[in-house]
Amino acid sequence: DRPRRGEGGILRARIALEPRGPEDARDRTSAMKGNSVNPRSAVDSRRSHVGRFPLPLPRALALGGSVLIPTLMAACGGADGGGGSLEQGPEGPDAFVAADSASVMEELRFLSSDSLEGRRTGEPGNALAQEFILAGFREAGLLEPEAGFSKPFEFRGRRDTTSVMRGANVVGYVPGTDPGLGAMVLTAHFDHLGIRNGEVYNGADDNASGTVALLSIARYLVRNPLRHTVVFAALDGEEMGLRGARAFVEAGWPEAIRINVNLDMLARSDSVLVAAGTYHYPFLRPILETVEPRSPVVLSFTHDRPDVEGVDDWTGSSDHRAFHEEGIPFVYFGVEDHPDYHRPTDDFERVDPNFFLNAVRTVLAAVVALDETLAEEPYGDPMDSVAAGSD
Repeated sequence: DRPRRGEGGILRARIALEPRGPEDARDRTSAMKGNSVNPRSAVDSRRSHVGRFPLPLPRALALGGSVLIPTLMAACGGADGGGGSLEQGPEGPDAFVAADSASVMEELRFLSSDSLEGRRTGEPGNALAQEFILAGFREAGLLEPEAGFSKPFEFRGRRDTTSVMRGANVVGYVPGTDPGLGAMVLTAHFDHLGIRNGEVYNGADDNASGTVALLSIARYLVRNPLRHTVVFAALDGEEMGLRGARAFVEAGWPEAIRINVNLDMLARSDSVLVAAGTYHYPFLRPILETVEPRSPVVLSFTHDRPDVEGVDDWTGSSDHRAFHEEGIPFVYFGVEDHPDYHRPTDDFERVDPNFFLNAVRTVLAAVVALDETLAEEPYGDPMDSVAAGSD
């Protein structure tokens, strides 16, 4: 996982923390109350392709039918909601995210609920998260890779090298409309820290938020395929040393991997979303700059240089590192640290729905822009990256 980041950076997230009542007591291992849901019923509902699993909406969204949709449209810049306006096609990012936003928030609530016990790799809650993501991939219509959606892997513990641990990535894809262009790999890790000292580390921002964004973008691209094949990889074991990302890169993909877009912490900021990676791969910045003026959030091209005093370098801080080490270009979308990072208070109730939905919208627009430009300008050797079986 990315190292604890200091006060450096262009902006520190300013979070207005709501007071927590007695029902939010932090010792929750026995009662598992508050935001607990029934994980099995959620997965079963997904399997039945109902489309909405039975979870209560967050207080901020439980406004009733006449108010809910206009509010979400405003948050996403749809209708007359204000904010930036990304270019719309037959079903552009704005309209799609507005329509999908209730599902996005429901999924975020589930994946960050006490019922999943912090999604620690190798634990039952992590297995339930895998099952939920797999059902979501199938429901979205992603195609199953030849070896299956689930990609188990093994690794040895960092402290006890004699112990063998097991994790599993969940991978699906949308074939490109222009064969031969290669693949874009979108990643988000779904594991978190589990239960420590009797407290559940739910990891709503880190990284249920990126995982849910992955699911929403998958739903969009199944309906609006890009020229490149798009691989969706929900990765396990990030908190234990990028284990799932390394397993994915080692296994390879049948097509050349042109770029990795990594989503890790998208839900907690007042306005700024970091897009790291353009220092290493400068050809990416002009593409992302076409999205920035129309984005409802502020894109910050930072945290990827080793020589900026007071600003942490995130080049090796999340799953994109495994791709970068193989020469695969990456863009890492994430937010600055906030007071609840890697704490048991990183809960669903502290997410700002407006910022999160606008971040999803911006990432989706960036993925579309990357596909369009890279299809026309392959950039030669920097893009000739790892394919299955390559040396």
